Amino acid sequence: MTIKDIAREAGVSITTVSKVMNGRDENISDATRDRVKKVIKDNNYITNAVARGLKTKKTNIIGFVLPDIVNPYYPEIARGIEDAARDRGFGVIFCNTDNSPERELECLQFLKSKMVDGIIYTRTLNGSDAESITNVKTPIVIVDRFVDTHRKKNIGKVFVDVTKAIYESTVKLRKAGCKNIALISSLYTTKSDRYFGYVQAMEDLKLPVCEELIYLDEFNVETGYKGAGVLLEKHKDIDGIVCGNDLIAIGALDMLRENNIRVPEDIKVIGLDNIYLSNFTNPKLSTMEQPTLEVGKTAANMLIDFIKEGKPLYDCVLNHKYIQRESV
Repeated sequence: MTIKDIAREAGVSITTVSKVMNGRDENISDATRDRVKKVIKDNNYITNAVARGLKTKKTNIIGFVLPDIVNPYYPEIARGIEDAARDRGFGVIFCNTDNSPERELECLQFLKSKMVDGIIYTRTLNGSDAESITNVKTPIVIVDRFVDTHRKKNIGKVFVDVTKAIYESTVKLRKAGCKNIALISSLYTTKSDRYFGYVQAMEDLKLPVCEELIYLDEFNVETGYKGAGVLLEKHKDIDGIVCGNDLIAIGALDMLRENNIRVPEDIKVIGLDNIYLSNFTNPKLSTMEQPTLEVGKTAANMLIDFIKEGKPLYDCVLNHKYIQRESV
């Protein structure tokens, strides 16, 4: 069956069928749209996106490059991307880099070879430099991690100010009575990120900033578990821990519980992200929430607006908020 056959069976023009198939059906009645879709479904008609792309220069497919599919934070962003893309007639190809810079570049090349109309991209912790991204001509929206791209017209950004979130987390612990506040975060955290937020808050609070209070490794449970142990060996008086994400906080809570250290009575712990697991820890984790679903939807809509309507890409900062539970 061809698109011409679908048009004849549905009693509409080829142009109308094309608009329905490509998600450009805003001016088509619901009845006509449903009739065309029924004919397509009844005949199991499947479009060849790449073949269509060769003709129209559009595939209605976007890509999402994510660094760690195991981390619950990223699937929530992916869900937002897919929900928004589906609503607008686009498909999504997902590529996981496992935080490998080499695989990251491979993913970008793979998506370009598939003629995707645009890419949503989260940089690996020690991944590609800004130049390698800005040289990609495909429209890109960067999410989660800041990359300095000098305001290229084909690059937008959607992120949460985690520097501010960590700053507020540190202040929150101080207001809760903590005086010896530690940081457990990523080794690749730079002074534009979590580390800077913590240091700035400690300085503003007139609290000492010292190496004995900082442990940097990876964004995972193991880092939280090991980091809490190492820090407490060096500094027995720690009474608050700021964590670079919720996975780190979960690991820290495990270590403290195993060593009969009470949370929040002895040490208060605060996370960042508000992944679904943070509501099932013991005690339940207090955390700064990043609106991951909104990040994904905003990124997808921004990218598709650029692809379909030529609307400018821009930098969008979304708000975090504090979720009070039991660990603070």
